[in-house]
Amino acid sequence: MAIVDQNGIFSVTFDEKQNVNVNGSGNESHLSKNNTSDKHNENSVSKTVKTHSFYSIPKVQVPFNIGKNAIGIDLGTSRCCAAVIRKNGITTVPLDNIGERLLPSYVSYDEENVKCGQIVVERLRNYSKSTIFDSKRIIGRNLSDIEIDIFWPFGIFEINSKVCLEVEKFNGKATVIPEEVSAALLKHIKQKVEEFQGKPLSKAVITVPAAFNEAQKNATLEAATIAGWKEIILLPEPIAAAFAYFNDRPISNNSNVLLFDLGGGTLDVCIFKIQNNQIEIISNTGDSKFGGRDFDTVLINYFKNVLSTKYGISFVKHKKYLLMVKCQKIKETLSVMANAGLDVDDFDANQEGNIEISQEGFQKMCEVLLNKVKNTLNSALHNSNFNANQINKVLHVGGGSRMPMIKQLLRNMFLEAEHCIEEHPDEVVAIGAAYYAYSLHSDF
Repeated sequence: MAIVDQNGIFSVTFDEKQNVNVNGSGNESHLSKNNTSDKHNENSVSKTVKTHSFYSIPKVQVPFNIGKNAIGIDLGTSRCCAAVIRKNGITTVPLDNIGERLLPSYVSYDEENVKCGQIVVERLRNYSKSTIFDSKRIIGRNLSDIEIDIFWPFGIFEINSKVCLEVEKFNGKATVIPEEVSAALLKHIKQKVEEFQGKPLSKAVITVPAAFNEAQKNATLEAATIAGWKEIILLPEPIAAAFAYFNDRPISNNSNVLLFDLGGGTLDVCIFKIQNNQIEIISNTGDSKFGGRDFDTVLINYFKNVLSTKYGISFVKHKKYLLMVKCQKIKETLSVMANAGLDVDDFDANQEGNIEISQEGFQKMCEVLLNKVKNTLNSALHNSNFNANQINKVLHVGGGSRMPMIKQLLRNMFLEAEHCIEEHPDEVVAIGAAYYAYSLHSDF
C-alpha cells in the first residue's frame, strides 16, 4: 500500500506478508522488500527516491481535528523530539522519563530492558561500555566513511560489509547494528507518544537530514520497522522546519529564504524560493559529519589540557565521560551567560578550583569551526547562484543555532535579511513534520 500526496513525498506501509511497492509522482522508483536472510529480513526495506524541487506549504487552521493522528518525529543525533496534534494545535511530547520534551539520543543495554534518554547520560560514567550514542552518525554508512570518535565507549567493526557495534549487555558482550540502536529510540518515542495521546499509534512522519544518502534513508526505515511503526513518511529536515516557520507567518511571494539547521551531528543549509505558497528548492548543501558535538569537543580539549597541566589530573574511564557531559552543559550555559566554569573537585576531591571560560574565549577557540560553517554557507550561496544580499529571510534551526557566535555569524553574513528564531529551535523540525502529517487528507 502506498499513498503519495501532492508533494510526492515518499510513503511506505510495512506488511510482513506481502511485498511493498511504492510509486510516486514520477520521481520515485519501485520499492520492495529485500529477501535477505538476516534476523531482520522480514523488516528490511530498500528504496530509491529522487530529490523533489517543489513542496507545497501545508496550511493548518483551527479548529483542529483531534481525532486525526498526526505525529512528527525528529530523530536527532544528540536529542530526539516528537510532536502531535492536540486541541489547541501542534504540541511537543514529553519524551524523557523525567518529563523533558527532548530525549537525549543515548541507549543503554546494562539491563534486560533497554533504556533511553537522560538516565543513560547520568549513568554513563559507570556503564559506558553498555552505552551507545551518536547512532545517527553511523547508521547507513560504510565503516570507511565513519569518523571514529574517541569518546565512543562501544566497539565498531564490520562483518560482511555491515557495520556492527559491540556493547556489554546485562548478560555479557553482544553485537548490535546501528538500526537496532535507532529502533530503541523510536520504540521509546512510540511508547511515550501513545501514552500522551491515550491510544495505539502506527503511523508517523520521520525527518532525515537533507544530506542523507539512500543507504541512510533505507537504514532509518528499517529502524522504524524494528521499532513497530507500520507506516512511515520520510521528510527532509529543512523542509519540515520551513513548514513549521511558515505555517502561521505571512510569506511574501518570490522571497528567497535560507534555512540554517545546525544539529548535534549534522549541518544543513537549504536555500529556497517561495512562489505561490510553494517551496522551490534552489540548493541543498550540508555536512553530515559536522554539528554541535564538534563545539563540545573544543571545550573538552581545553578543559582536559588545563586539568592536566595545572592540576595534574589525567583522564581514564569514567572521568572522560564526566568531562564530556560537563562540557555539553557548559556550552549550553555559554549560550545564555557571559561566563561559565568547571569545578576541579568534580575530578579530584583533594583539589579545589574553578576553571573559567567566557563566551568570547569560547568563540576564539572555535574559529576553525566557524570558518567551516562560513564555507558551507558560501558553498550554498554558490550552488544557488545567489549573493548574500539576495537572501530575504534566514531561518535559525537546531540546538546549535542557540549559540551566540552562530547567531552573530549569520547576522553578519546576511545583514539585509530578516532573521527568524523560534524560542525552541530544536523543536521546530518535529513540529513541522507534525504539521505536514496533519495536512494529509487522511491518516496516510
